[in-house]
Amino acid sequence: MGIRWEERREFFRDARRARYLARLVAKAADLIIAMCLWHVPGAAGVLAALFYLLMCDAFPGGRSAGKWLTGLKVVRVDREGMDVQSSLLRNLTVALPFLLYLIPFVGPLLAYTVGAAAIVIEAYLGFYDADGQRAGDTLAETLVVEQRQASDEVPLSDRRP
Repeated sequence: MGIRWEERREFFRDARRARYLARLVAKAADLIIAMCLWHVPGAAGVLAALFYLLMCDAFPGGRSAGKWLTGLKVVRVDREGMDVQSSLLRNLTVALPFLLYLIPFVGPLLAYTVGAAAIVIEAYLGFYDADGQRAGDTLAETLVVEQRQASDEVPLSDRRP
């Protein structure tokens, strides 16, 4: 029996939602990594870039390299750990322009136009959605939250200088 959305929302109410700027920086870092992989000669670079973009949130702890740098992680709403299917669904909207680029002749045009539209829609939803979910998060039923550190529970006066 599944958990109702109201119960799921209540479970994550105490989670510290990721700040919008931190999410943008994390995604920018991931896209920079993917573009670097894309420039590896031959099909290996293209496949590596697509693999990274689609599977980056399935890495241990739901943290891509960009999320690791910004202290964020992805969690599933049903309280299960991130898996390959959730990462695929979540990142399909981001990887779509890269996939369209591979179509002969019209690929680059499609990639730029669909890519620009996808970026605008994703940014709008991520900023204005009540739960901070972009389209990929809604498809995969995931949330991006701040990674709690052990030092978060220690009062500031007790932390080392």
